[in-house]
Amino acid sequence: MKSGSVLAAATAASGIGAAATEERSSYRIRRGTEDETEVYITNSGEPGPTAVVVGGIHGNEEAGYRAADAITSWSIDKGKLIVIPRANPVAIERGTYSNDDGNLNWKFPSNHEPTSALARTLWETIDYHDPKTVLTLHSSKGIYREAEGPDGDGQAVYPTLAEGADRDATKTATYMNRYHLSDSLPEYYEFKMGEVLDGSKPVLMHKVSADMGIPGYLLDTTRYGTDLHTRVNWTLNMVRHLLRRNGIDRTYE
Repeated sequence: MKSGSVLAAATAASGIGAAATEERSSYRIRRGTEDETEVYITNSGEPGPTAVVVGGIHGNEEAGYRAADAITSWSIDKGKLIVIPRANPVAIERGTYSNDDGNLNWKFPSNHEPTSALARTLWETIDYHDPKTVLTLHSSKGIYREAEGPDGDGQAVYPTLAEGADRDATKTATYMNRYHLSDSLPEYYEFKMGEVLDGSKPVLMHKVSADMGIPGYLLDTTRYGTDLHTRVNWTLNMVRHLLRRNGIDRTYE
């Protein structure tokens, strides 16, 4: 069911983008609250799938929302690209993992209503746009399944249960290791497929997996021994590759 409040908000101003038929628009959700944040839409003007990209769920994971900020200006060859670059503005402003309601990413139980006002609005927004794929952008203090450095979940692509999502994750990790991982970095920085997100945890991408049944991906880079520029570039290249595998190509003038 599509949210009426989201439908009303989506009537915001639009403009013409780089391509002749491309349209860009944006609207705000959680208006008048400390959670107020922007949703950006790129409509290619050509039939195709819709993808949603979400950054800034955790305020101390700067690479995710910086990458999502950049993605708002991308042009695409078909379909629609919906970007919520700064999903958790309070945590971003504070530079903290959580907001006053706790960990936003753990407010999304499968087959139940999200458990905070912000989480409910984010879910309504994603659902309203009827995506064929969803990506969330993160960074971690450590590296997934590596002894080096602190415990963490970075350098991994975590797929949903949908058919083909695990293959997309594996192909994306291989692509990143071949083309976007510096030879100067130790082997433990190589990307890999993470655990499958099956709906067993109250996490946004678990809910996408269980409730929507579509391909989706949690992308996680590591902050261990890396700089922000590198993490943002890694994230952008993973998003571009996964969008292509799901029927949307980024285009360039």
